[in-house]
Amino acid sequence: MRKKAILIMICSGTVLFYSCNENLNPYGEFKDQYVLSCVVRADTSFQVAYLTKNYVTQDFNAYSNTVDPAIKNATIRIWNGDDTVAIMRDTSIARPAGSSYQTPYSAYYTKNFKPSPNSVISIEALLPNGKRLTSTSTVPSSIRFDAANTDTLVPPANKSYFKYAWNTYQKNPVFITRVGIYYLKDENNQKVRHDYIVPLSYTDFNGTRQPVYPSPISTTGYSVDMGVMNTAMKMLSDGDSNKSGYQILACIIEVLSLDVNLSVYYNATARGTDIYSVKLDETDYSNISGGLGMFGIYIKNQHAIRISSDYIRSFGYTPALQ
Repeated sequence: MRKKAILIMICSGTVLFYSCNENLNPYGEFKDQYVLSCVVRADTSFQVAYLTKNYVTQDFNAYSNTVDPAIKNATIRIWNGDDTVAIMRDTSIARPAGSSYQTPYSAYYTKNFKPSPNSVISIEALLPNGKRLTSTSTVPSSIRFDAANTDTLVPPANKSYFKYAWNTYQKNPVFITRVGIYYLKDENNQKVRHDYIVPLSYTDFNGTRQPVYPSPISTTGYSVDMGVMNTAMKMLSDGDSNKSGYQILACIIEVLSLDVNLSVYYNATARGTDIYSVKLDETDYSNISGGLGMFGIYIKNQHAIRISSDYIRSFGYTPALQ
């Protein structure tokens, strides 16, 4: 029995010795992967796409890489189901000072592609080495704001909230909604336009007030609590005593209609991004055939709600629209 125990110890030591001396590669076998990223905005004709590839570093720190992995000289085509085709041109954009990469941003764009609602859109990227990346999606339906169920003034009479609603013909829709307070501010003798995004709520975290923004919704309506609106009106000039230098314009409502791909992507990547959550794994989502990346479509719709002059003055601000 003793001899058997000694033999097991010797074998274990031998395995441990060779394991410790063998080069450890946490990446495994490295394989080139190409990445296509393009989010089409269906309410404009200007579209942008990016092509890049994966890379490996020697010190296991992704941020130590100084060679831009962008792919140039590719051919990217995007077309409607009716065979309307646009070829995206490559371009370069200057990087800000202090960037890891010293070369300009590389991107592809077209100014002549505005898809129709509910149409099927396809994209194809043909790389210089012959690799082909493709994807397809369907444009979401346009929406119409519902005047009968949308407030026209902030604050509304005899209510502790204001609301807005819309109609859509889209099946299983997903929306991202945003409320912005648009205002003009005096800066160097010029009036500069800004916007302050009104969150769903505020929460106290480590002694500071943090905004909590709404998640995507499938309903066709949204409401803003006036308590939150009051806090937002105060916060937009936080730390500035010159309140009268702020000229409040209006509330601008934005509703983004997402296609299926963006809906899935958002839900996959947004998980655990709030201040109370910790992610232990990286989200890996792709809908690109032949490679990795994201191809999606959305439509942005806007609607203005007037803000009461008396309400604006109650915060010390100046109404821009009398």
